[in-house]
This record gives sequence, structure tokens and C-alpha cells, in this order.
Amino acid sequence: MLTKPLRNAASMIILARDASKSSRFDYKILTFTRSEKTSIFDNTLCFPGGQLHDSDESPSWTSFFKHHKVPTEQLKRRNEVTKPFIYDPQGSNKIERESSLRFAAIRETFEELGIALCSPASDTSKSPFSDYFHSKDCDIPFWQKQVHSSHETLMNFCDKFGVVPNIMGVYEWSVWLSPIFRKILKRFTTAVFITMLDSIPECHPEEHEVHDYLWLTPDEIYDGQQKDKLFLPPHLFYELHRFIDCTSIDEIANFAKQRDGQSLPLIYPIFYILKDSLAMIFPGDDLYPKNINFYEKNYDERKFSDKTYDEIIVGCKNFCRAEMELLHSKRFLCNIDDGLLKPKSEEVIKFR
Repeated sequence: MLTKPLRNAASMIILARDASKSSRFDYKILTFTRSEKTSIFDNTLCFPGGQLHDSDESPSWTSFFKHHKVPTEQLKRRNEVTKPFIYDPQGSNKIERESSLRFAAIRETFEELGIALCSPASDTSKSPFSDYFHSKDCDIPFWQKQVHSSHETLMNFCDKFGVVPNIMGVYEWSVWLSPIFRKILKRFTTAVFITMLDSIPECHPEEHEVHDYLWLTPDEIYDGQQKDKLFLPPHLFYELHRFIDCTSIDEIANFAKQRDGQSLPLIYPIFYILKDSLAMIFPGDDLYPKNINFYEKNYDERKFSDKTYDEIIVGCKNFCRAEMELLHSKRFLCNIDDGLLKPKSEEVIKFR
């Protein structure tokens, strides 16, 4: 079964320092829920992000950064580093994906939530934190609409206010490939980035795509999920479990900066249909198939159809899986280290 061509996309995880000190975490994570017209399920949390556009890959960005004397050499591809195919060179008429995917994630964050991850060209700070642009003289909703209607306008916005996209403060985090499943009509390869802010910025939700936005700690997100107030798709469940024992934003920022530019695994989940639910299995789990094919389903999704989710745990030592109902995460178990932040506890992580 050949699938439709994969689409390329970029997404952004935004952590912001929380001065209130109201929980064990000193930061909050930005999530939002999409409008009814753009979401399959109500109250499903998302990270900002969207499809890569031609404007994100334009060589004009190279000239723009050179004009503003902003060095970007450290983003150049390292031959000894292995990255998923979304990072493959695209030819002389397009900039390297190390930059263009960052532009896409920054642009989508601005379009959807009005946060401009931009800083003055003269800013030479070595801090692992990113900056965001805000000014009384800037009509953010106006520029959101301009960038949304013409993605190239992001460069006009930067010219107007003397800033540049802060791609040096946006760090590579993970790469996801959509699974092959009957309810998933479009498949994306998505590069996920992470950035840290020193304060919580004002948001301007885009009226057609965003229903509501939330700044929450990892504990608050899981509490909302357990009480059926929030729904977490499996990739968001997977990403959030990394932070559950990381309470310091400074620790995460230093880790992200140090790790940026290193090898990236491709996270390609697969489904098994069970007697009582669905199981989404991630790389590293004992039940993950060998010699997986990214373009055709070459495993038996009904291999465990006579078993329950609890029964397929028996005999396994390495877990990285989610139990699903209608593509919503019901339970998540993980005890592996994939090279990113992981809970400090050695026990299997269970979220019900």
C-alpha cells in the first residue's frame, strides 16, 4: 500500500520561566487547542507549527542575515552527524534545512500565537535563552495576518522593526514521521525545535486556527489529561514525558544548547490493534518491528488483536508505548533513554 507523498513541517516547543513559583517547576510550556474547523477532536493540545513553505527555504534569508552581519556558520551541516531525511540537502536554489526548518517553526509560532521569536541584529548574547520582540509601536495582529497571507512578509516584518529571526536560540529537538493508519489522511515529517524564554510573553491567538492557548506546567497538563479535560495526542505525550522530572528551565536550556546540532533519531510510531484498545509503539520498545518501512505498512497491525494492552506488557523489558482510544492517549509507558531528557526515576513512567 503506497502512501501519498510526505509533507515537511516544523514545530516549536516553547518553555518560559514562571516567576510565580507556584509549583515545583520554575517554567511553563505553551500549548494550544485548535478551532473546530482545523481540529479532528475537541480540546486536543498542540504545539505551534505547520508546513514548510518555499519562503522558508529562500536564499534571500542568507542575504538578509549577511546584510545584518549575523553569523550563522554553526548551523552548517556536519558531515559526521546523522539526521533524518527531512534534513537532506535541497539544491543550490534553497538554503540548508538546518536554517529553513527553524524559519518555518518561528514563522508558524508568529502566525498562530503572535510570538515573534526575533531579536535585534546587534544582539550578541551567549545565553541559551531566546528573545522575543514586543513593542508598543507594533500592531502584532496586523502583522500576523500579513505573514499568514504571504509567508514572505516575515522578512518585511523584520526589516520594519530592525530585528532578525532568532534561529540561534532555537534548538533541534526531535523528528517525527506520521504513522500509517486509516484515520490519518495526511502524513508529515516534522522537525521539532525547542526554545526557552526568560519570561512569559503575551499571546495573540489567530482567530481562525486557534481556539485557546494555555501556559501550563507538565504536572498541570497531565492532571488535565487524567481528568479528561485535555486530550494529548501521542507525540505530545511522548515529548512531555521528557520534562516530568526536569523542574529547572536553566538545566533544560543548557542541555538543549549543548545538544543542538548532534545526531537526531527519527521517531516513527506504529499501531497495533488490540482486543480492548489501540497500542502505539515507539522505537526502542521490545514490540517495535525490525526493518520497518516508512512508506508502506510491512508489519501485521493485528498481530496482538487477541490480547489486551496489559497482556502485551508481559515478557517485555523495554517500554515506549501508549494506549489509545480514538487516537487520544489513555496511558503512556516509557523506561528507555533515546538521548534526550528523560525522567530521573528508573521506574516505568505511567500516566493514566
